[in-house]
Amino acid sequence: MLRHISQTMGWHLLVQQYEKLLSSRIKPVIRSVMHKLEERQVLQRLYNSGLKWEHRLLMGSLVIIFGIVLLAAKIYQNNLINQATHDRIELSRKVLFETEQVSAAVKDLELGVRGYVITGNISFLGPFYSTRQTIFSRINSLKLISSDNTAQQARFEALVKHLKQNLVYLETAISLTGTSRAAAQKYILEKTDFSRIKTMETLIADLKAEEYRNLARRKENNVSSNEIYTRLNLILAATLIGLIFIAYYLLWRNMRAAARAKDRLESNKQLLQSIIDNTSSAIYVKDIFGRLTMMNKQFARIYGNQGDGMDSSADDQILESGKLQESQENFQVDGRLHHFYSIRFPLVNRNGEIYALAGISTDITGIILQQQISRQKEIIETTIEARQRERKEIGMELHDNISQLLASAKMMLDTARYNEANKEALLEKARNDVYSAISETRKLSHALVQPELEGESLSAAISGLAGGLRLSGKMKVKLKISSKKQLDALDAKQKLCIYRTIQEQTSNIIRYSKAGNVQIDLLLVADKVRLTISDDGVGFDHDRRNDGIGFKNIASRLETLGGFMQVRTSPGRGCQLAVEFPVA
Repeated sequence: MLRHISQTMGWHLLVQQYEKLLSSRIKPVIRSVMHKLEERQVLQRLYNSGLKWEHRLLMGSLVIIFGIVLLAAKIYQNNLINQATHDRIELSRKVLFETEQVSAAVKDLELGVRGYVITGNISFLGPFYSTRQTIFSRINSLKLISSDNTAQQARFEALVKHLKQNLVYLETAISLTGTSRAAAQKYILEKTDFSRIKTMETLIADLKAEEYRNLARRKENNVSSNEIYTRLNLILAATLIGLIFIAYYLLWRNMRAAARAKDRLESNKQLLQSIIDNTSSAIYVKDIFGRLTMMNKQFARIYGNQGDGMDSSADDQILESGKLQESQENFQVDGRLHHFYSIRFPLVNRNGEIYALAGISTDITGIILQQQISRQKEIIETTIEARQRERKEIGMELHDNISQLLASAKMMLDTARYNEANKEALLEKARNDVYSAISETRKLSHALVQPELEGESLSAAISGLAGGLRLSGKMKVKLKISSKKQLDALDAKQKLCIYRTIQEQTSNIIRYSKAGNVQIDLLLVADKVRLTISDDGVGFDHDRRNDGIGFKNIASRLETLGGFMQVRTSPGRGCQLAVEFPVA
């Protein structure tokens, strides 16, 4: 487009035209637009909108593109107008040409007939007859071309009218020439209507003048249309150049931003890798195909650079389930058994699809060893405290019960030696006191000595404890034992733990609970022993009252078996002790 303009106008002329257009047309429009934008505070609002520079440039580019579309539409519209103007110019030229032909044809008609009348040579009539056939078709064609011009239409109508009158006059002259040339010559001299000829010449001149005016006006419109076309093309070229510079600037800024982002990403990656490598936990990332894509030094030290020493089954479960998983794992490191707390979780993209998984394993061996040492220390302290309590209870039992019974028996025997009248009654009382002392001694021994459960089934021993509670007559005892054969087949340590737990809790119930009903349930469910001892006694506030030695003894025994206990109680609502441990 620019090359075409430069060829027609010249490069120097093009530059002058562009500078003239820029100063006279474009700059005022730009100043007007900027003034309106300032009045409406559009630029200030856009600046304070919080949009990033990319968004602002994008909005500006969209405005420019919209302007280009408008310019293209305007250029297209101008092209249509230009084409229509060009077509009208061609029509005006055609009208002028045809009008000249009509004018020449009118003259040929007149001259041909006059030549025939004067000379009598019939060859002069050849143009007359040929022109007479075409002149009206030419005039009709001109009327169609100028159908939108009423003045021209009137002139054409008048010209046709005068032409017809003139043809009648000429045909009469031709007819007279056939009989008498003198008469014909006289007719021409006498009947020639010079005013009609003048009128036709005037009409033809007016037609030509009108078309010349139309031609000049249409050429002026064409020049104006070409000027507008040139301006629009210059504006479009300037806009496109501006858009190219904006696109280049955006690309340059984007490349700079991408380079800075890449540097920051690399720096953050190095920082993250440094943090990961210096942590004590083993960290790794796997893709969905099970390939290691990232690991730290601790992971490589434990599992190797390829992760050959790790179990991948847990990773496969994470990829299938898509859920976080926590577990405790044991692994040999440098010939020693280490305990790890592991967390595995899936990595999900923006579409909610799992593309990898991550794992973090923390060595908790030291924590477990410290806990074990603390438990052993607590067990030792509890054992010592229990022995001290047992010694105190034995001393109190011997002093307050058995010693008193023996002292009473001795006193009865001493009195019987000097009181013959009541001797038999005193001896009977002494014998009863001795029997009571023997019975209390047996009870005390039974409570202190470990029961021989190897020779007696666990269910029978527990039934004996329940029977002893019933004989006291203070409470009702319900005992429920399921899977007796499996329970009796437990090892001695497990059976002793169950027995001592029931013995300890029933002793607490007798001493403190004031219960009227006791329920003992011993079940074996899914390779786990579940013992529940409930009473309807006075209960206690478990949150305010620390666990006594009895509960500590029970907890220590269960801990060695990998079990646990739970106490549910509140004042006035009894107490329930629940015990559970796995069957190894």
